[in-house]
Amino acid sequence: MLILISMLLVIFSIWYVPFRLKGLLPLRRAWPLQLITLILLGGYFLVFVKGFFASANYFAATAYNVLGLVFMFQVYLFLFMLIIHLPAVFLSPKFRRILAISGICLSFSLVAYGFIHAQSFTISRESLKLHNLKHQVTILHIPDLHLGAQRSEKYLKNVITAINDINPDIVVYNGDLVDSNIALRPELFELFQQVKSEQYYTLGNHEYYMNTPKALKLIGDNNIAILRSKMITTHDVQLIGLDYMSADAEDHNPHRVNNLTIAEELPKIARSPELPSILIHHSPVGLQYAAAGNIDLMLSGHTHAGQLFPNTILIRFLFPMYAGKYTDGPTTLLISAGAGTFGPWMRLGTTSELQLIILTPFN
Repeated sequence: MLILISMLLVIFSIWYVPFRLKGLLPLRRAWPLQLITLILLGGYFLVFVKGFFASANYFAATAYNVLGLVFMFQVYLFLFMLIIHLPAVFLSPKFRRILAISGICLSFSLVAYGFIHAQSFTISRESLKLHNLKHQVTILHIPDLHLGAQRSEKYLKNVITAINDINPDIVVYNGDLVDSNIALRPELFELFQQVKSEQYYTLGNHEYYMNTPKALKLIGDNNIAILRSKMITTHDVQLIGLDYMSADAEDHNPHRVNNLTIAEELPKIARSPELPSILIHHSPVGLQYAAAGNIDLMLSGHTHAGQLFPNTILIRFLFPMYAGKYTDGPTTLLISAGAGTFGPWMRLGTTSELQLIILTPFN
């Protein structure tokens, strides 16, 4: 329902924004702007419906990035026009023009700032005490890197430099490491061989939208262990990695890529109660099943914390747990805002992050 309402608002904005600009600025007709807006936004949605964002075509990648910024410009200008709709009635033509130009400049500035802000990342820190932990363990949690049309060598090199500077015991790439066939180049993934720490990876939903076998081979060939419904013991903790899946059969999942569920898959993985268990799953769903299985810590991403306004508000209606720390019985869930971006190449109201998790013994 939320997606349908959002789509209807976008369609309405295609008519409304040019119509309002015609009334505020000395424009003779609104339809040329309406037609241009329809073509640009229609092209952006075509990129998604047809899956062009995951292709190896550089023209498609450029269109995906440029049209995403145009789309957000339209969103912000639409919101601005709605806010000033009634106040503008009481203004003189001169001040209406000033107001309209201010709205255009403000919308452009928000997009420009969001784009610039998306080019960097921060290191966030979380500290947690675990039962049965024998010594301190540091985990660098990196979901949603999204190597592809928006992230390539330069950004990945910066991430790897940060990893080696921190020198954690374990690095976890928790899904959506890559989102486009344009990134499936051996020389790009060979950069992961520079990482000094142990590296582990689980699948997100985006790896299913592209050449999955090739992506998994490039990942596995470059010092990254792939955890698919599998547990590995390292540094005296049990890492359990699950593919991207729904919480259970009743879970309404718009990104469903298989029929697997946490409710069914997690109990199949045997583990020792003498060591702490860490569940790695891309999407922050199924916390109740992790708690039922006495998982100590669950790590997720996927939501990007909304990535940019107004999604930072809308995400709360899609994911009850969308960012930060949550608990259910013995289990703590940590959700990262993600290391990259998808869709509009922007961050507004959130920041890309590498999440450093410091685990210490409870006693």
